[in-house]
Amino acid sequence: MVVLTLKAKNDHLQKVASTRDFIKAIAEFVWNALDADAPRTNVELVRNALGGLESIVIRDNGTGITKVRAEHDFESLGESWKLHTARTPVLGRALHGKEGQGRLRFFSLARRAVWETVYKENGKRYRLKIEIDADQLSSSSVSEPEEVPAKTQTGTTVELAPLKETFDWLTGEEARSEFDSIFAPYILQYPKAEISYDGRPVDPKRTIEHSHQFPTQPIICPGRVVRDLTLRVIEWRPRITGRKIYFGGESGVVLGSLAANVTAPGFEFSAYAYSPFFNEMAKANLLEFEGLTDPDFARVLEYVRDQLTDYFRARQAEKSGELIQDLKDAGVYPYEGDPRDEIERRERQVFDIATHAAVSYSKDFKKADNPLKKIALGLLKEALSHNPESVTRILKAVFNLPKVRQDEFSQLLDKTELGNIIGASSLVANRIVALKVLREIVFSPKHRSTIKERGELDILIRDNTWIFGESFHLTMHEAGLTQIMDRVSEEIATKRVKGTPVRKLDGKIGRIDSFMGRVVPNENPDHRDFLLVELKKPSIKIGRKEADQVEDYVNAILAQPDFINTSTQWNFYLVTTEYDDVVKQRITQENRPLGLFIDKPNHRVWIKSWAELIRDCEARLKFVQDKLRIEVSAEEIQERIARLKASVLKSDVVDKVDPIKHVEKAIVKKHKKGAGKKKP
Repeated sequence: MVVLTLKAKNDHLQKVASTRDFIKAIAEFVWNALDADAPRTNVELVRNALGGLESIVIRDNGTGITKVRAEHDFESLGESWKLHTARTPVLGRALHGKEGQGRLRFFSLARRAVWETVYKENGKRYRLKIEIDADQLSSSSVSEPEEVPAKTQTGTTVELAPLKETFDWLTGEEARSEFDSIFAPYILQYPKAEISYDGRPVDPKRTIEHSHQFPTQPIICPGRVVRDLTLRVIEWRPRITGRKIYFGGESGVVLGSLAANVTAPGFEFSAYAYSPFFNEMAKANLLEFEGLTDPDFARVLEYVRDQLTDYFRARQAEKSGELIQDLKDAGVYPYEGDPRDEIERRERQVFDIATHAAVSYSKDFKKADNPLKKIALGLLKEALSHNPESVTRILKAVFNLPKVRQDEFSQLLDKTELGNIIGASSLVANRIVALKVLREIVFSPKHRSTIKERGELDILIRDNTWIFGESFHLTMHEAGLTQIMDRVSEEIATKRVKGTPVRKLDGKIGRIDSFMGRVVPNENPDHRDFLLVELKKPSIKIGRKEADQVEDYVNAILAQPDFINTSTQWNFYLVTTEYDDVVKQRITQENRPLGLFIDKPNHRVWIKSWAELIRDCEARLKFVQDKLRIEVSAEEIQERIARLKASVLKSDVVDKVDPIKHVEKAIVKKHKKGAGKKKP
C-alpha cells in the first residue's frame, strides 16, 4: 500500500497569496506581530536615493518565532498554531490569524520575503532566519538557530524586497488613512499597543472625529438568526478615499472588508461589524467579494448598511443644525415657526440636508448677499414642495454644487425615499384639500345654489378623477372623445325637442347634458378605457327622468361607429346631491355594489350622491391623514373656492386679477381717450 500526501502546487499557492488590497497584505504581517504579543510594531517604507519606495519592513518586539514553530507553520498551509486558541499567551489579546496563510501575502508586493527573528527558549535567546521566494511559495528555507546575547531584544523583522512595482501609492495619505482605519479599533481595544505606519503612530484620538456603538439586535436571516452582532462606526477627521465595512470574529480583529456603499455626504467613515458568524464567512472566503455571498451573509450586510444609512441621516441633520440657525438669524431661512404637519417636517428634513450640502461646498452661495441667498433657498424650498426629483438640478444650476456632491444627494433621496415620502405626502394633502373644497361647494348653502356644474364643478372634478377610484388617478383629455360626446349630445338634444335644436344664447346648438369625458391610460395600445361623468347641479334632485336621460346617452355613445368592433371599456357616472326613491330602488339591487345602475361586459353605469363619493374618499384617506396630521383651515378652503370661480370668470374680471393685462388694458383705454381729444 502506498500512502499519498496531498501537496499544494505553486499555482494554487499563488491564488491563495494574491490580493489587490495591498494595505491588507501589509496588515497581515502586523497582525502576526500583534498575535506574537508585540507591544510595538512599526511598518517602515524604505526609500532609495531618488525617494522611490525600495522595500517594506515590518518590525516588532514580540516573542519571535521559534525553530519548532517555524518548521511547523512554514511547512503547513492552513494549520496555524492559533487554530486551537483564542488569546495570545502573554498579554491575552484576541488572536487574528487562524488560517496559516497570512505570511504568503507578500507575493502580491515583493519577489522575496525574509524573516529575521529572535526568540527565547530554555533561558537562552536565539536568532533565526526564514526566506520564501515568490517563484517557489511551496519552499521555505529556515536557518539553524544561532545563540545571541541574553540582552538581545526578542521580536521579528520582515523585509519585503525587491518590490514587484513602484507602489508609490503606499507612501501617500490615502494608504496611511486606510491603515489607520484597520488598526484604530484595535488600539481602542488595547490602548497599550503601539502601531505605526511610515513613522506615524496610529492614534485614535488624533484620527477619530466621532464614534458610535449601535445597540445589539437579532437579525433574522433565511437560514439562521444572528443575535450577537456588534456594530460600530467611526468618523475620521482626516479624509480617506474608501469607505468600508470591516468584518471581524471578535472585537478589535478584522477578518475582511467590503465597500460600505452607504450615502453619507460630507462624512469619512469606517464601520466595524463583529460576530463569530463572520469567522464562518471568512473561511468560505465571502468577506471580500460583493455579490458572492450566501443568503445569510447578504441579509446581515443589508442590515448593517440600513443601520448606517439611518445613522448618517441623523448625523447630517445634527451637523446642519448650527448652519440652519445661522440662516434663520440672517433672515434667509424660508420656513417659519414649527412644522405644520408631518409633510412639512419631512420636507424640512430634506431641505436642511440639501442646504447643508450646498452651503458647505458652494463658494458662490457663501459669497452671495442675504437677499440673493433668500431667493436661492426659496427656490430650493419650492422645488422640494412640488417636485423633489428636481432638487439635484437646482443644486447644480443655482448653487454650482460639484458633480460628486450632486450624485451623493441624489442617492440620499433615492435610498432614504425622502423624496417619495414628500411626493406622496403632498399628493395626499392635495386630495384632502380637494375633498374639503368639494364638500363645501355641494353642501354649504352659501355655494350650493350658485355653483355651476359646467365651468366650475366640472373643473374641480376634472383635476381630481381619483374621486371615482384609484384606477382613475391618472386621466387625460382627448379631443376626439370630446367631439364624439358633443355629437351625441346634439343628436339627443334634437330628438328630445322633436326636431328643434336646443340653442345657446349665441345661437349655437348646445348639449342638454353636462358630460365630462376623460381617457384612462392603458398599457395595451389596442384597448381604450374611458371615464364619462355627468354632473348635476348640487341643488337638483334627480329622478326617473334624469336616470333615463343618462341611459339614453350611454346607449347612444355605445352605438357610435367610432367604437364598433373595438376593445373599449366604459365607466359612466351620474353624480348628484339627492335622488328619489325610484332611483334608489334601481341602484340598491341585491348582489350589486351600492350605486351600480347598469352592469354590462364592456360598460358600467353608476349613480352616486356627493355624500357617498366624499365619504368613500375620506375613508380611503383617513389613515394616512391621521398619520400625517394634515389640517385644512377654513380660510384655505374659501381661497380655493374663490380661485375656482375666478378661473371661469369673464375677461374683464380676469383682467383685474392679472396685473399685466390690467395695465395693458388701462394703457389702451388711455390712448383711445387721448386720440379723441383735439389738439389746442
